[in-house]
Amino acid sequence: MDDLASLFSLNNWPGHLSYVLIAVSYWLTDMFWLRLVAVVGLTLEILYFILSGGDLRTGIGGDLIFIAINAYQIYRLMQDRLSLRLPEPDRELLRSVLSGLDDAQIARLLFAGEFSAIAKGTTLTTENEPLEGLFFICEGDVRVSIAGREVSHLQRGNFVGEVAFLTEKPATATVIAEDEVRAIVFERDKLSKFFRNEAEVAGIIYQLLGRELANKIKVSNTLISTANSLA
Repeated sequence: MDDLASLFSLNNWPGHLSYVLIAVSYWLTDMFWLRLVAVVGLTLEILYFILSGGDLRTGIGGDLIFIAINAYQIYRLMQDRLSLRLPEPDRELLRSVLSGLDDAQIARLLFAGEFSAIAKGTTLTTENEPLEGLFFICEGDVRVSIAGREVSHLQRGNFVGEVAFLTEKPATATVIAEDEVRAIVFERDKLSKFFRNEAEVAGIIYQLLGRELANKIKVSNTLISTANSLA
């Protein structure tokens, strides 16, 4: 009975709470909250060590190292989140299209690109010509043509140039702005460098581009088949 009372004594409660919080942190998927809860848990563990008495410098020193690491990562995450400065329509669009990424990852991705206003009639890509960038349409409409034949239109939330980006080959279609277009332009070299440092983001973007490419091929084939049947 005395052992049970000792287990739940006031001095032991910081230890119990610390281990509960550390365990909870492993269940969290948001890196900011995971690290924040872990820091609180480790801080309570240090308090528990102090209240327990004895020479626990090794344990306390280890906790301080982990707290410092997590505190630095929390600082980075806060900087990333604060740097995400987008007009409200773009913010929701990016969150929707890039649903596999959190706001901090989107913010870092945007550092690899630039917002650009593209005038009506501007050619974004030319069939069989090299393409050194990837476009993400925020506003506007573009016309896609292959061998002089219009095959589709792309609008808000679509990528342009993903085939050339993925294959490192010339553009497979000519894409022209039907009206004023606002887009995020990613230069190949800058984006590739970013992907080398952000493997998780790169994997999600490549999957997204692959799915979009498959959908575009399906739509184009349907349009071509319909046009041929009417010819």
